[in-house]
Amino acid sequence: MMESYWVVRGGRKNRILEWLYLTLPAERRKEWGRRQFESYFKFGFERNEAVQMRQEMTFEEFVRWIQYSSSTCIHSSPHRYQLDWFVDANGKMLADFIGRFERLQEDWAVVAKKLGVSEVLPHARANPRPRHYTEYYTPETQSIIEEKFKVDIETFNYRFGD
Repeated sequence: MMESYWVVRGGRKNRILEWLYLTLPAERRKEWGRRQFESYFKFGFERNEAVQMRQEMTFEEFVRWIQYSSSTCIHSSPHRYQLDWFVDANGKMLADFIGRFERLQEDWAVVAKKLGVSEVLPHARANPRPRHYTEYYTPETQSIIEEKFKVDIETFNYRFGD
C-alpha cells in the first residue's frame, strides 16, 4: 500500500502535498513508496503456540480442524503459516528482525535498542495453560502439526519440547 498511497495526512500543507503527490506518475509514486518502506526497521515476533482454542473443542478436535482447514475453506484457520506475516506475496522476506516469543525479553531488547525506546515490556497476564504444551500432544497430533506447519518449523527452527 505504501507504494501507491500518500501516508502522511493532516494539515493544509499535507493536503496540498498529497494532491501534488497524486499527480505524479504511478511508477514514480511506487518508487518513492518503496524507498520509504525500505527505510523503516520492520520487525515482528513469532510464537510456537496454537491460536486460542474454542471452549467447545478438545485439543484433538482442534488439531483435526487445523489439519483439514485451508485458506479457501469457510472454516479456515486464521492464517496458514506464521511466516506469512513476514513475507510479501512472492515469499520475499520483508522483516528486518523476527523475534521469538520464547525469548521475548531478550529479543525485545534488540528492537528497543534499534528504535531507541524503553527495553521494559509490561506483562499483562500469566500463561493460562496449566501444563507444558507437549503434554497436550499424542504422537498422532504431533505428526499432523509437524506436517501441516512444516514451513514454520523449518524456517523458525522449532523443536518439539522446546
